[in-house]
Parts: sequence; structure tokens; C-alpha cells
Amino acid sequence: MNVSKLLEEGPQGIARSISRFPISLYRLGWGGVLNWLPMLVMTTKGRRSGAPRHVMVEFRRHGSKYYVFSGWGERTDWYRNLLQNPRVTIQHGAHVFAADARPVEDKAEALRALYLFTRNSRLYELVFAGMSSARSADLSTLAEVAQEFTLVRLEPNDDEPELPPVELYDEHTRQLANVFALIILVRLLLFLIRLALPDRGDRREKH
Repeated sequence: MNVSKLLEEGPQGIARSISRFPISLYRLGWGGVLNWLPMLVMTTKGRRSGAPRHVMVEFRRHGSKYYVFSGWGERTDWYRNLLQNPRVTIQHGAHVFAADARPVEDKAEALRALYLFTRNSRLYELVFAGMSSARSADLSTLAEVAQEFTLVRLEPNDDEPELPPVELYDEHTRQLANVFALIILVRLLLFLIRLALPDRGDRREKH
């Protein structure tokens, strides 16, 4: 897989749909179940339309600050949006709050943010190596190329969010989704019970 080529092309087709799937869960009112994931919905103001634009991004947290990075560099729409209007809305699970978004320009801060991503993930080492001129993505090489990445610092504040969070689907759609999810859950439980019953019978025969 040519990582550099994929990064130049940006998200396409299925990849774009997959990246937006968690936002659909928020629209169904299921954002709370995603609270354990290091993913948040960031709402920026469209630089041309002025309309709220939602994007799902992975984050790492350091103290009160959240760090996100643009996998497609400065060409990403949400990054160009926040350059014009740094006031964004963050939605993480059931929590919604306002934040100020600023590009990370300090090299030491950029390195710290990159380390937070690579600390527990071998995948990010490979991705960061493909996104930069480094042949690998350990601490020593990241220090040399840290400023090649497009990183953003999100600093929450106590203001009321200027931009709305993800809008919920209508009540009828949410009710149908809840019923569908319940049916799937019941069928899954029944399937697991059936798998367990033969084992229980086999143990009895052996005794």
C-alpha cells in the first residue's frame, strides 16, 4: 500500500463513508456509548457557506488540551475552516463544549502530540512514517520531522458553543433504529446461548 499516494488523494468512496459512520451514531442519539473511544466530533464553521460542518477525528489528550491531526495536511476542509474561524464545538460522547482550535507551531509541542499518538499504537508509527520524510517513526526521527505534520490543539473553554452539535435524526428514525438494535442484540444473545448449551450437554455425558 502506497501511504503517500493515499494521503495525496484524500478520503474517497467507502473510506469517506466509513469515516462518517460514527457521526450517524451520534445522530441516532447513541453518542454516549462512544464515550470510551478516543474519537470526537468537531464542528467547524464552513469558510464559504458559514454552515456548521461536522467531522469525526481521533484525538489524544494532554491535561485539558486535545490534540488532533490532519491526515491530509493543510488541504483538509475542516483545517481550512478553523483557520478562518478557530471557534469550534467539540462533542465527545454525551459531552458538548466550546473550544478554541489553533495549529501547533512549536516543534516541542508537536513532538509531544505525535508521541501521544504513537505511544500505544504501532499503526501510527507506520502512518506517520508514510506521511513524512522519515524512514521510521520513533522518537528520534519524529523530532526531525515533527513540523511536517498538520497538528491542531483544541483548548476547551467555559463559553456557550457558537456552533451546534450534531443534529439528531427525527424521533421516528431513532425509534426504528432502537428497535432494530434491540432485535440484533436479542438474536446475538440467543446465538451465544445455543453455542453454550451443547458444551454443557457434552460435559454431562462425560460424567
